[in-house]
Amino acid sequence: MKLLLCDDDNNCLVNEEKYINESEPDFTVECFQSSTEILRRLTESTEDIVAVLMDIELDNENGIIVAEQINILYPEIKIIFLTAYSLKYCEEIFLAGKKLSPFALVDKTNLSTNLKRALDKLKDILKEDDEKNKVVLASKSETLIVNAKQTLYLTSNAHFLIISGTFGRKSINRKLSEALALFPDYFVQCHKSYAVNIYHIVSYNFKQIELDNGDIIPVSRKFSQSMRNRILKIKCGIS
Repeated sequence: MKLLLCDDDNNCLVNEEKYINESEPDFTVECFQSSTEILRRLTESTEDIVAVLMDIELDNENGIIVAEQINILYPEIKIIFLTAYSLKYCEEIFLAGKKLSPFALVDKTNLSTNLKRALDKLKDILKEDDEKNKVVLASKSETLIVNAKQTLYLTSNAHFLIISGTFGRKSINRKLSEALALFPDYFVQCHKSYAVNIYHIVSYNFKQIELDNGDIIPVSRKFSQSMRNRILKIKCGIS
């Protein structure tokens, strides 16, 4: 699980990174000193990124505004604010009617205690999400457990189902139609041999889909319209 850490104060950045590396083995951390850097990193890939830790007072920037941009573009990524002035910003963040609802606010004045509390809470939430998104696929000879959110697409190949995701590839002797019945409704069939997780779609047309890992998935004429309708309904609320 990856954390993106953004703080323009190099000394603070070093201390924050050191704490995470030494005390939180469940996480890996990538460090940035400007909003430009962290936004560019997010456009490259969001794979395995579970949270952004954002300093509120960035050089010539408001970290709250930057976090709002990230929240709009990547709503599944948790936002954790870092600040030495928590009382100053609590009202602006939580009571001023902002659309952004951060996961936590960490006061830097007692960094190790406060950051540990926030990351413990994050791990608990992620564990709950894993349970909620668990899909169990069974055949006569084996049982396969995958996380639906981390699954990019399903492929039917002869008598086997191939599950491709951020975890790599797994296979089991099951039909695509049987598997689709077990996955959430944000999985949509786009071809007789393929179904995709619409939340990983970058672009699509009536011939192909591009996913956020760069894979290109074919779209057949039979499924193109139903696929489009499902995407509009789930992502845009258009029936």
